[in-house]
Amino acid sequence: MVEVTGMPGLWETMRQAIQLNEAIFVEIQRAPGGLFIALLVVFLAGLSESLGQSIILFVNRVSPPRFLFALVITAANHVVGYLLWSVTVWLVGFYLFARSVPFMAIASAVGLAYAPQLLAFFELTPFFGNSFSVILSLWSMTAILIAVRAGFGLETWEAIVMSGTGWLAIQLWRRTVGRPIYGLGRWLQRRAAGVPLKYTAADLPTLRRRPTWLENMDTWRKRMNQRDLRENLAQLAEKHDQPHV
Repeated sequence: MVEVTGMPGLWETMRQAIQLNEAIFVEIQRAPGGLFIALLVVFLAGLSESLGQSIILFVNRVSPPRFLFALVITAANHVVGYLLWSVTVWLVGFYLFARSVPFMAIASAVGLAYAPQLLAFFELTPFFGNSFSVILSLWSMTAILIAVRAGFGLETWEAIVMSGTGWLAIQLWRRTVGRPIYGLGRWLQRRAAGVPLKYTAADLPTLRRRPTWLENMDTWRKRMNQRDLRENLAQLAEKHDQPHV
């Protein structure tokens, strides 16, 4: 039996969700603002992921206003994906397992399961970014299983079957009816950025290049050193030219 102690604050809620505390997934279904908290977690998770992928915007030299707009569009697409996931899980639970649970409750639990993705900006960390991406995917999937089990009151194997069925349904939807919608989302991202969002091996020199302000600082320092050297040489020349008393 999961012990429920009440809904904590936002940061504590996200911390417990990241730690996969099942009680918080139960409590958020009962909280008056549970759905709002879930939407906020999903949006922040999408923003974190888009920040991790912002290197693509950097490579394409996107202006700051477009950069911020592109990040918001990416986070909004994350929310759309979450809503699709929530609807799919709710329909599978209702028709396959005959569980009548309010959609808002399921949506709250599923949204909170996005909490591990708040760490998605670490995915582009050098050396261990790819490994962390795999760990984060497994972490998020475990959170979804816990959310589904808590939301529908299922056994673990039932939650696995429901989550797997929901995932397959989403993949099928993306490749058929939902293809134009996802195409629209990608078009909005490109439109917001204003440049093609692509990253190739040819961009590596740009990523390895030192920032312009550092290069300018080095140039300024060299010029100052050269000027000081010229002044010192001039002073020595003046002293040498002065008549000895």
